[in-house]
Amino acid sequence: MSRKRLIAGAATLAVLAGGASAIAATTDRKAEETAVLTDAAKRLGVTADELRSALSSAEDAQLDAAVKAGTITQTQADDIKARRAADGTVLSLGHGGPGGRGGHGGPGGGRFLLEDAAKAIGITEESLKAQLRDGKTLEAIVKAEGKTLADVQAAVKKAAVARLDTQLKAKKLTQAQYDEAVKRLDEQVSRLGDAKFGPGPGGKGGPRGERPSGNATPAPTP
Repeated sequence: MSRKRLIAGAATLAVLAGGASAIAATTDRKAEETAVLTDAAKRLGVTADELRSALSSAEDAQLDAAVKAGTITQTQADDIKARRAADGTVLSLGHGGPGGRGGHGGPGGGRFLLEDAAKAIGITEESLKAQLRDGKTLEAIVKAEGKTLADVQAAVKKAAVARLDTQLKAKKLTQAQYDEAVKRLDEQVSRLGDAKFGPGPGGKGGPRGERPSGNATPAPTP
């Protein structure tokens, strides 16, 4: 087998298996990745730099193909490449992909819903979270503030759609991603009334079962 084909095969293998690699615990992602690549390269008979270069080229090709297929925008692809270059890494290794590919939350909804709800109710987000951690539902909080749940839900959805519109106009979302996010918003917003926060790790409080879904769509967070 030629050296070029071996490196290409190594790139494919590393992309498929990189996230599941068993390695020593570390907070340094680059050092963690270097350890994996060095080990993989040694097993495959290539250098770590050759493997890293092949992986980078493979991901660029996949991003370009995704843009061509219309599943992500050119802006999203460029953002992913820029973040990868800034990190100096080419593997996710279980940390979650860049925005648009498994990032935190979704556009429009996700982590912004409680912020939007607080604004609609007329209280701060911190106050809303504190009351949720005390076991109150969002519906109970809304009623205590003299508002209706329906009005708050409508305001939350309006704010979320406005964010999506902005992202679509800026070409940070494809039309398909936009449509999927809008479709999921109804479910997210309908569940807001039962949202609660239970005690999280260390007693700091965290969301539990009744909270709205955190991922609207696999697209970048605004």
